[in-house]
Amino acid sequence: MTNGGAVDGPWISCPWCTGTVPLTYFAESDEEPGAQEAVCEACGRRVSFLPPRPPDEPGDQAPSAAA
Repeated sequence: MTNGGAVDGPWISCPWCTGTVPLTYFAESDEEPGAQEAVCEACGRRVSFLPPRPPDEPGDQAPSAAA
């Protein structure tokens, strides 16, 4: 998305410029497992984020306190 452009739907602010990157631009990263990446149209830099894991995934639960 270009600077000052209206984004229809959820988006992430580019950390490098004032551009916005719609979530629909993101795809799975080839370099970082689980990360999502896109290119900001305003500055041309790569923007990425690591989405949170769903709470029901294995390894995300606290150990039981029962003895």
